[in-house]
Amino acid sequence: MDKKADIRTSMKELFAQMDEAFFMDVEENVPIEMRDGNVDEEGWIKWKPLPSQITEQEIREMEEKYHFELPPLLRSFIMSYHYVSLQFDNESIPGVYWSDCTFVEFPRLPVGQGLKAFYDLLDQWSPLLSAGYIPFAIAEDDQGPVCLNAGSRHKDGDYPIVWFFHEDLQHLNEDGLRIRSNLLPHVQGLFPSSVEMFNVMFKHIRHL
Repeated sequence: MDKKADIRTSMKELFAQMDEAFFMDVEENVPIEMRDGNVDEEGWIKWKPLPSQITEQEIREMEEKYHFELPPLLRSFIMSYHYVSLQFDNESIPGVYWSDCTFVEFPRLPVGQGLKAFYDLLDQWSPLLSAGYIPFAIAEDDQGPVCLNAGSRHKDGDYPIVWFFHEDLQHLNEDGLRIRSNLLPHVQGLFPSSVEMFNVMFKHIRHL
């Protein structure tokens, strides 16, 4: 299966099903190429997704700088579409979200900025890399980093996905955040793999 083509198709269908409100953002966050209409009286404008210009080389450079390897589906996701903002609801049963995380938000990926927001997230939580956790998204409303658990990598190259509530880590300084044993009591599991994460994201469309 061509995962890159498949996830691009799923992303296109996801955007087609999203409520128009999700495509609204403040003017300064929306590149001219992505604008879809005029700025309203409150300074908001609708944006439109565009096919990604991110290359394999750009992703490799990020991986080499921080010494990790992304799972194939996450790489394909990054190279599928540019968006201004993107989040998806976590799995839940009535009134309860798995791992106490309502939704997951990806770093911004607008046209013309490359992987800047991914770099910013990695720099913000860089000590976690030394402990075997690779930040790639944010749990609801900036509650903490969502990470690939590199210390438990699967044989197929995928990773379990976990998150940390930022207040649980406040007692640790930068050196303390580099020690995996310090973090283990605060790890909250989200998905067994990136495949399962994207299955949740695309659950109303198809399973990858």
